[in-house]
Amino acid sequence: MMSLPKIPLDQWVDRVVDWLQVNLAPLFAIITALIEPMVGFFQSVLTAAPPVITALVLAVLVYLASRFSIALLTFLGCLLIDNLGYWDASVETIALVLTATLLSIVIGLPLGILTARNRSSQSLITPVLDFMQTMPAFVYLIPAVFFFALGAVPGIIASIIFSMPPTIRLTSLGIRQVSADLIEAADAFGSTSTQKLFKVQLPLAKPTIMAGINQTIMLSLSMVVIASMIGAGGLGTVVLQAITRLEVGRGFEGGLCIVIIAIVLDRVTQSLGQGRQKVKSHKGKGSRRGWLLLAILLIASVGVTTLFTSQDTGKERVTLTYVNWDSEVASTHVLKKVLEDQGFQVKLQEVDVGPMFAGVASGDADGTVAAWLPVQHRNYMEKYKGQVEDLGPNLKGTRLGLVVPRYVKANSVYDLKKDAAQFDHQIIGIEAGANMNKQTEKLIKDYDLDMELVESSSAAMASTLAKAVKEKKPIVVTGWQPHWKFARFQLKFLDDPKKEFGQSEEIHTIVSKDLKEKNPEAYQIMDRFHWTPGDMEEVMLMIQEGKEPEQAAAAWVEKNKDKVKKWTQ
Repeated sequence: MMSLPKIPLDQWVDRVVDWLQVNLAPLFAIITALIEPMVGFFQSVLTAAPPVITALVLAVLVYLASRFSIALLTFLGCLLIDNLGYWDASVETIALVLTATLLSIVIGLPLGILTARNRSSQSLITPVLDFMQTMPAFVYLIPAVFFFALGAVPGIIASIIFSMPPTIRLTSLGIRQVSADLIEAADAFGSTSTQKLFKVQLPLAKPTIMAGINQTIMLSLSMVVIASMIGAGGLGTVVLQAITRLEVGRGFEGGLCIVIIAIVLDRVTQSLGQGRQKVKSHKGKGSRRGWLLLAILLIASVGVTTLFTSQDTGKERVTLTYVNWDSEVASTHVLKKVLEDQGFQVKLQEVDVGPMFAGVASGDADGTVAAWLPVQHRNYMEKYKGQVEDLGPNLKGTRLGLVVPRYVKANSVYDLKKDAAQFDHQIIGIEAGANMNKQTEKLIKDYDLDMELVESSSAAMASTLAKAVKEKKPIVVTGWQPHWKFARFQLKFLDDPKKEFGQSEEIHTIVSKDLKEKNPEAYQIMDRFHWTPGDMEEVMLMIQEGKEPEQAAAAWVEKNKDKVKKWTQ
């Protein structure tokens, strides 16, 4: 049976993206320049005062806009968030959500009005909205990274695309549901089209429009965790770290903070939509609105002042990007501590491998100490050749391959063919898309093993390994050294006669092309940064045993002052 050739849709899309990157770069720069100050403004407003004072002010604003019970929930929720230690992350999340929501409203309301009043526009826009809502949210992150690099901006753009349709749809629905009798009455009194819209249709459609805005806010908040994969930050990063490190308690705390923010925003928008102002007279209602407007203006002025006065701190900022692997968490936090001790402001962006290289190539990140070469990240180095600078290895003596506990009789990959059943015909892998998983799949095929690769995460792999070791059960995992598991368990690499994983790897430091000129001191420290597998495993083990990465890094730096001095002198 003759089959039709595959439509090269992926190639067409890639070409369109490449064309847009080259030809619309100035437009993307303008969009970035517009969005970044908005995020900075909201963050400045929420960090201008101590958390307790900010919580009280927010509660008062919520009371003016809604009712006392919601204001009390806001105050107590903010105190809980601060007590758990997630105030800064929550501020980042709120800033992202408010920016995405505001832009969605600015774009969505006019489009909703247009679709309500023009049938041709409705026929054209509705399929686009269907596409925006049904496309998996993860897909929006790919072009967002290409067009806007890393950080809050691509996360906000992805959130707008994903969350804006409800505002458009329900604005259109609310206007179309206004009674025809009222429209006829407005026409009879000689109202213009604009007067009908602003004095009849929009006021009567307000509950429906606010319901759409409410859904937009909730969808924006649901993008928080997803957007953290490209460095958006906030509570999404907390939850993502907890997922990849299997930290149930920390994940629950981060999720609880998101729930508190979601409930407050949901109740406030519902109250605004339903007009539940607990006032007894029109005069009292107007007075409350006046106080609310005055409070917003005062807070806005504080935010603007804080934003502009905090632009220049006298210290240079260094942005480091990394993958949430145990080894890279250790090295990145140690370098962060060293740079901070030299007076730099260091910002960390935890992302996946692709965005990590893209961020350094675009200059959005200054560098990374997490490039595994020559095999693991070879494709990325080839893709961004000439756009990044390789400062050479910061750690030598790494090794990759299949790992088993020492009590397992197998010593070679060939031994897995003899009794694959004892391993349940499984090899436990790491994150989907990791090059190591691809090499393992090729190994299974080349050695003709009756086994399958189970993709999980580096933390899930280590957790599964720990459970099997505790129960003395056979298990085979994808592994690399240095890793804390070699310090904790008795493990061994299986011999790989076909060298599917290649020779020993090195971890390199990669920086942006202009870092040496822009920030020579930071460049010099990153160029000199070098340590041993034993050093890295020491930090990794402290983190695994319960210390925060910042604490483990600080302890190692304090213990190894002579080594650090060689990097900074």
